[in-house]
Amino acid sequence: MPHLIGERIMLREYRSSDYESIRAWVNDRETIKHLSTRFWPPQTSVDTEEFLHRMLQSSHNAYNFVIADKADESYIGQLDIFRVDWRLRQGEIGLVIGRKEVRGRGYAVEALKLLQEFAFMTLGLERLELEVHMENKSALKCYDKAGFVLEGIKRHAFYSEGRFCDLGMMSILRSEWEQSR
Repeated sequence: MPHLIGERIMLREYRSSDYESIRAWVNDRETIKHLSTRFWPPQTSVDTEEFLHRMLQSSHNAYNFVIADKADESYIGQLDIFRVDWRLRQGEIGLVIGRKEVRGRGYAVEALKLLQEFAFMTLGLERLELEVHMENKSALKCYDKAGFVLEGIKRHAFYSEGRFCDLGMMSILRSEWEQSR
C-alpha cells in the first residue's frame, strides 16, 4: 500500500500499533453516533483486534488507510474505500477522525483530496460515493469542501439516539475532481 503524502498528513497502511488509538474512540458515543450501525454494540478489545487484523490483510476490492500526522505518522483517523465495483469503476468510502482534539482542523478534507487523487489517477475509478447523516453538519461541510455533491436524501434511513434520521447520498466524479484541480 503506498503512502499518500499531503501538506500536514499522510494516508498510510494500518499497523498493529494503531490498536490503542482505535480503542480510544471506538466506544465513544459522540464519535460513533453518526457512524455505521456496526458500532452500536459495545466494541470489545477482541472486536478491535479482529477489525485491525482485517485491515492488515490485503484486498482487491477495498483500500484501507490510516490518516496520520505527516511528522510522526501517529494515528489521527481512518479513511477507507471499503467497497470497489470494478465493473462500474466506483468506490464507496467511509471516514472517521478518531482523535477529538484535532477535529475541525481540515485534516479530513486534506485526506479526502489525497484519496481522490489515488482513486481517480491510480485506480482509474470514475466515481467515489458516501452516505452522510444529514444532521452531521460538520461532515456535510467537510464533504462539500472536498468537492462531493449531494445527490439525494434517503428519508429515515438511519436510526440515531432514539429516532429516525435522513441519510444524504454524496459523490464526486472524476471530471468534477479534474475541474477542481
